[in-house]
Amino acid sequence: MKTSGTVYRKLREVKYRYMVEMYKKYLCRSPDHCKFNKPFRIQTDGMVRTVSLCMLHQPAEGGIVPHLLDICEQVGNCTECNAYVCRYTKESVKEMFEVELKNDNLKARKYPDICALEWVLERRAEGIPPFTWFFELYYRIKRGLSKPEQ
Repeated sequence: MKTSGTVYRKLREVKYRYMVEMYKKYLCRSPDHCKFNKPFRIQTDGMVRTVSLCMLHQPAEGGIVPHLLDICEQVGNCTECNAYVCRYTKESVKEMFEVELKNDNLKARKYPDICALEWVLERRAEGIPPFTWFFELYYRIKRGLSKPEQ
């Protein structure tokens, strides 16, 4: 049987592994993670397609200037782009992870091993339930009767 300290260390290890996975997912250089990349839905010939446009050179107000638009959908374009700014930071990714852990339904679906380890720790934290007066009397009598005579 594992001690609660061992289970707690395993819980920290599992949370750290999931955090590293989220860092790799959200801090990589991808068009979806660029601060200036905005998806637009375009309907042509009855089909709806999503196109990612770079809004870096667009004015803050006054609408969209068509001749200043760049299509940014491929990872290769993103890795060579000098204007790339990641919209996520380590702190924002950590906050996203903590928000996911606070939502019980999402945590149960996405992180079942964390739920299991937390459940084990909650059980361990309760310890042995206190004796009622009857059981305490029973065990004292049993202990007294089982002592060898000297």
